[in-house]
Amino acid sequence: MAVILGISAFYHDSAAALLVDGKIVAAAQQERFSRKKHDAGFPDQAVDFCLKTAGLTADDLDYVGFYDKPLAKFERLLETYLAYAPVGFKSFLKAMPQWLQGKLYTRREIRKNLGKTTGNRIVFTDHHESHAASAFYPSPFEEAAILTLDGVGEWATAAAGYGRGREICLTRELQFPHSLGLLYSAFTYYCGFTVNSGEYKLMGLAPYGEPKYVELILDNLLDLKEDGSFRMDMSYFNYCQGLTMTSGKFDRLFGVPPRKADSEMSQLYMDIAASIQKVTEEIVLRMARHLYAETGMKNLCMAGGVALNCVANGRLLREGPFEDIWIQPAAGDAGGALGVAQFIWHQLLKNERTVASSDSQSGSLLGQEFSAEEIQEYLNTVNTDYRRYEDTDELCGDVADAIADGKVVGWFQGRAEYGPRALGSRSILGDSRNPAMQSVMNMKVKYREGFRPFAPAVLREKADKCFNVRENEDSPYMLMVTSIRDDKRSELSAEEQETKGLDKLHISRSEFPAITHVDFSARIQTVDVERHGLYRRVLEKFDEKTGCPTFVNTSFNLGWEPIVNSPADAYKTFMASDIDLLCMGPFLLDKTRQPAHVSVQAGNDLEVVLGDHWQSPCCHASMHVKDDRVVCAACLHEFNIHNNIPQLFWQHEDYGVGKDVTEVVKAFYEETPFPNYDEHDSLRSLIDKSRRGFYASILNDAIPYNSTVLEVGCGTGQLSNFLGIGNRRVIGADLCLNSLELAENFRRKHELSRVRFVQMNLFEPCFKPEQFDVVLCNGVLHHTNDPYGGFESIAKLVKPGGYIIIGLYNRFGRLATDLRRTIYKVTGGRGRWLDSCLRAMASDSDKHRAWYNDQYCHPHESKHTAGEVQQWFSENNLEFIRGIPDVGPNPQALNGEKLFQPALHGNGLTRAVSQFKQVFTGSREGGFFLTIGKKPVAAGSCCLKDGIEERVARFAQAVRNRKATFSNSDTSEVHR
Repeated sequence: MAVILGISAFYHDSAAALLVDGKIVAAAQQERFSRKKHDAGFPDQAVDFCLKTAGLTADDLDYVGFYDKPLAKFERLLETYLAYAPVGFKSFLKAMPQWLQGKLYTRREIRKNLGKTTGNRIVFTDHHESHAASAFYPSPFEEAAILTLDGVGEWATAAAGYGRGREICLTRELQFPHSLGLLYSAFTYYCGFTVNSGEYKLMGLAPYGEPKYVELILDNLLDLKEDGSFRMDMSYFNYCQGLTMTSGKFDRLFGVPPRKADSEMSQLYMDIAASIQKVTEEIVLRMARHLYAETGMKNLCMAGGVALNCVANGRLLREGPFEDIWIQPAAGDAGGALGVAQFIWHQLLKNERTVASSDSQSGSLLGQEFSAEEIQEYLNTVNTDYRRYEDTDELCGDVADAIADGKVVGWFQGRAEYGPRALGSRSILGDSRNPAMQSVMNMKVKYREGFRPFAPAVLREKADKCFNVRENEDSPYMLMVTSIRDDKRSELSAEEQETKGLDKLHISRSEFPAITHVDFSARIQTVDVERHGLYRRVLEKFDEKTGCPTFVNTSFNLGWEPIVNSPADAYKTFMASDIDLLCMGPFLLDKTRQPAHVSVQAGNDLEVVLGDHWQSPCCHASMHVKDDRVVCAACLHEFNIHNNIPQLFWQHEDYGVGKDVTEVVKAFYEETPFPNYDEHDSLRSLIDKSRRGFYASILNDAIPYNSTVLEVGCGTGQLSNFLGIGNRRVIGADLCLNSLELAENFRRKHELSRVRFVQMNLFEPCFKPEQFDVVLCNGVLHHTNDPYGGFESIAKLVKPGGYIIIGLYNRFGRLATDLRRTIYKVTGGRGRWLDSCLRAMASDSDKHRAWYNDQYCHPHESKHTAGEVQQWFSENNLEFIRGIPDVGPNPQALNGEKLFQPALHGNGLTRAVSQFKQVFTGSREGGFFLTIGKKPVAAGSCCLKDGIEERVARFAQAVRNRKATFSNSDTSEVHR
């Protein structure tokens, strides 16, 4: 038995693949296990999975292959920096530590992770050899031309040649810096998307524009030859020596600077996207034609990141010279792991190759699989409500019925996919006939840009009845774009035909509007009996019910996460989005029946969110909504509702007396409001910004589903709205109505039905005691004249077992801010460059002004110590959980899983050290620190435990009441 492990790592999408006697046993990307999108680290978890699947250990390995040659790549890097020196020194300083700490020592890293037994069996292949091997060896062709295209390997950016039997031979290559992949990535960057992940977005945006700049690109940016080779004018680009992809000369050519991420998408950028897409297609076509002329072979194999451009692939199949094309499903760097393993087996060890009739990649379903018992064990641990089916035909029928009824279904079956596409194992399914489905999936499930198209899954034997493809054409990997048949298209009015830009999105164009792009194109996946199992059966059932052989298939993930891998990943994504049903193995979960589900209707019904929690701030009696007022049941006092915001501010006993600063602070923020949302903020941009922030990200990971959260001092409500996107009920409260209006406008625009905002005085809260699982109060108490009294007031609102998080200014950490404040006062505001945040905000005058006023012109500010706040918690019978920064003797890295886990209190010395460090390393607000506490649980009560929802008792009766609604026949099991 010969065992070969292939590895790709350290650059983009690390992966591992295992061959046993030449057969592909397993292959997976590291990101599926680590949950870090495009994880580039050593794929230790993917390796462990592959070996475990085969029942082997690292000691059983005969060869380990690495998909490129690090030393050759380092040589290219050094030569490039030397060629541009001294320009690019900043980029050089950023790159060198990564190389010197790991990338140069790949052999050592492999030995360290796999053991020294592999020391004499490590093989390094050229990057494009790995791509070529991954394209040809699994293909269904005895011989074929080979074309690989990506950003850059060692020196090559593209390679061409042929494969025959067990041998591959690359005869030509294009070399760095001239690269089709980097050219496309430069335009990806210029249009405001992230390089190495946003190229899909650029391709999806292109049909909204017109290719007006094709000639401009060809005349200025590159010299394109008839054989598809080209040279780029590098004065327009900056990726060789800088930290950006394009230069100022590039900007001047198109007349505008690079688009800022999440800013408005103008028609000009859409036209630029359409233009570079057209240029890319032309280059690919020219390369393919020349390769055909050279080889005379009728079939073509492709790999490399550019081979994921399915629009170019579809055009190549329709207009190119080759009869058939096979593209590696994991065409990017991840596929190199499989390629190097197969290169060793066939090319180096000279083992014969057996060609499969379809291909030898098993539908690329090579990842992790979970048994029904493993899935059920997980579902039981998180207190879910599910039905188990013994009859799979019944299961598929019920799922098909749900899709036909407009439900969105999370589908988790069998082995996970290897590569970037969901192919029917980790998918989200929806009705392609539903005109609203694209919008629903983009905005409420994927949380991504509304212009992104969705792909159809279609029964292979019926694909030609819906799309312009050949009869029984095979396209199982979703790598080809075709068009909707004319007889399935909708007739557009003259006005609709003249529609421009993103307005095209709102026009229904075919019988399948959810999967028809604005140019009548669709990236199809054909579904067959051999590869697709239950996935095929659901589609058959859907076709039987509706007469439609196609439905929506998109990847099962939130837009910023990798595709789900495990039952835990699937359940978390199901609960954190508006997916209606989750089908995992033989189990079906309905969102509305989950104990952790927050059932809230869209609209402006305040009592749906607030009714169980609020009380009159004047009498502490119940309240109800009457017309545009909220009325106290005891004294009948009426509170206004302005823009759907209840104005429940009530004066406390010392209001306006002596040192009370409530009205002064209120007036300050009304005149100097918090920074608004960015002008073109979308739900996705809010998510991305929040996840980039350390605090918001770990908080979101720590607060479980079905929690009720109160944010006191929410300002413009960005954190409240972010937390409310998940399955939680969130209430934001603030003193200032103008800030709350910004929060409410965003909430209503994006239909965040589980979030509401109220105007409130924290000294006279409008909520009943012990109502909230989590109470947040960040940066508010130190702007009151009685911080401790304010803390006492809001601490009463925490449920037993719930948590409170307060943020205050630290007495020591604030020293640097106090010094800058003095300087600004003496100099009349000069020297603002001393504040790093003000430097970063220099181009945004509103944020710059708001930050300066809040930090240096605030009418009142108090400062505190960690020991003082711990005493507050003790006096209010709250258990101290942790401080941020850590105040214990052994500070630990913090993530969402650990946020609510108790840490050491520390002592006077450790607290002093932690606080003194803030003088030099304080947060962006200068000395801001957090303290987390927990309210003790009475005997028999339920609580948030270690960040996991465990309210079994709270839902037990409701679950028992629902039990009768499910069939309890011999073919199903209902879990409670």
